[in-house]
Amino acid sequence: MDFPITPVPSLSERICRELEGQIRSGILKPGERLPSESEFARRLGVSRNSYREALSLLEKSALVVRRQGIGTFVTESQPLIRGGIESLRGVLHMIESQRLEARSNIIAFQKGYFDRTTEAKLDLEPGTPLVYLETLKSANDWPVAVCVDLVPEPYLDERIDPNDLNASIFDGLQEYHRINIRFAECDIIPMVADAELVDKLRMEPKTPVLLLSQVHFDEANRKVLYSKSYFPFDRFTFKLIRRR
Repeated sequence: MDFPITPVPSLSERICRELEGQIRSGILKPGERLPSESEFARRLGVSRNSYREALSLLEKSALVVRRQGIGTFVTESQPLIRGGIESLRGVLHMIESQRLEARSNIIAFQKGYFDRTTEAKLDLEPGTPLVYLETLKSANDWPVAVCVDLVPEPYLDERIDPNDLNASIFDGLQEYHRINIRFAECDIIPMVADAELVDKLRMEPKTPVLLLSQVHFDEANRKVLYSKSYFPFDRFTFKLIRRR
């Protein structure tokens, strides 16, 4: 069963995207003080409340900072999340490690999904049904990643509840389906966001995105999970420790 979600951006979200575009393009520069609420709202032709809500969204994404009694300023646009890539940790865990509020929302879920590419990656027989789960990860209510997880349906127990896998695919598979993932092979692929990702992650068109394409193995060395995780460059940065 599918749960498609096609969100319609609110006025404050549209204002936020407009201001984010001005910050990303350099029209609004790091350290620059934004005009007052009344002035900017009048310039954009919107209410002060809508503009104030847009500023709150920008503040959650770390693009602006409010200084009490002084004003609102553009930040240096540093990534919101920083994490190591050498260990298998869920996205929510990485968000929480930055002392941010982490949330995962289900975008789509389907049993009996078929995909030849995934069959090949997981060494499955042609026509093997998959379970498809797509989630949106947020930090302080700001979207920072889209994750797609595909698991062979025969490996799972008969009862498959997407809510059991939502917060952490690793914990959910182990607790509810006795699948203990031990390691993964990961391809790191730079790409440009398509229109669908732009909408889901509230980004400007053609924003650079980092794709982590991973095949996960369990204790028996079976390929049990294929995942695709999309991270905007400006919201997530990874560190890889290399040793000689």
